[in-house]
Amino acid sequence: MRTFPGESGAMNSLIAHLTPALLVRLARALSLVTLVLLMIGYADGWLTLETAALGAFGLGMLLMMAFPDQRASELLGAIAIWATTAEFMSAVQTGGFDAWRWAVTTATLAVLVLPLKVQYLRELARTAPDRTIGELDRRAWSVGAVPLGNGARAGAGEPGQAGETRSEPVRIAG
Repeated sequence: MRTFPGESGAMNSLIAHLTPALLVRLARALSLVTLVLLMIGYADGWLTLETAALGAFGLGMLLMMAFPDQRASELLGAIAIWATTAEFMSAVQTGGFDAWRWAVTTATLAVLVLPLKVQYLRELARTAPDRTIGELDRRAWSVGAVPLGNGARAGAGEPGQAGETRSEPVRIAG
């Protein structure tokens, strides 16, 4: 028997109770558990090449779900830095640096980045197919930026909090 969203049978399913905020909280808790397990694995030496790669993959996916407002490349970069530090700390304890485990962990994080970059390029191809990548890149380098505090923006009519700064590109006449 099929049930539709308005019927009482559909409300008993798990998916009917899930919200994005709940998934974010769940991902934050699971990422903390995964991070602790990885730290114990590095410290005790039971973390193998495969388990380190799977742990990095899982931690990367969970962190991207747990912090949706943070850039994925920054989160994955933080994991790479953490894994490098953990590998060096493990080397201090065990007397040997496991270069293959570190390389596979880093390569696993790169595998997570690739689909994100492809998705970004697909979005650019849909929204602005005839513009160059340099024009569309939101992180393109500019000549400079002047931070403007609330005092400089007082007459602009925008509400702001104390200590808030905004940056605007500097235009050079010429």
